Amino acid sequence: MPTTDDYGQGVNIASLTDAPDASKLAKDLANAIAQRSLMRFASASARGATLTAPIEGMPSWLEDVNRLEIYNGSSWVTPEPSLVSGTTGLSASSGFSLNDFTGYRQGRMTVLDIYLTRTGATINATNGNIVDTVCCVVPASWRPTHDTITGCYDTGIVHGGFVLGVDGIVTLRTASNDLANNTNLRLHIAFLRTTF
Repeated sequence: MPTTDDYGQGVNIASLTDAPDASKLAKDLANAIAQRSLMRFASASARGATLTAPIEGMPSWLEDVNRLEIYNGSSWVTPEPSLVSGTTGLSASSGFSLNDFTGYRQGRMTVLDIYLTRTGATINATNGNIVDTVCCVVPASWRPTHDTITGCYDTGIVHGGFVLGVDGIVTLRTASNDLANNTNLRLHIAFLRTTF
């Protein structure tokens, strides 16, 4: 009976009592290790032509779409990236106080929820516009990686728009009415990052 590897992966190791056959030994080792290694294929069709009976947990890289896929026992699937969340590091600007901040990121997708209170003087709106007003700065790990992103906020009475820059600065730009002292602002934004 053949022995297996020390890591519990089921790679059979030839016994000293087996008949000498270097070619069979090399092929048995290569086959056992290849199905547990990251195999590279030009495309899904090339993989399908080569792997007619894939094994659950087998990984492959598709070169034409630059994608990692894992065989789950019935089909090839792309592993879902881990969900990352955070609640610290946001700094409110003068004239605002921070009530709550939550960021969620999975792969390239980022969602931010920011809850502030206006503690400074009323910001007057004229025809839906206010003076550009920096309300907070988002932590570096939660910033967009390419362009300024546009979002919206709601106070329950006033709604408007803001922008989030690659520098993390959140600037209020529009408001349906004046933004009074002691008004709560709920800012929500979702965007794709170009890098992880």
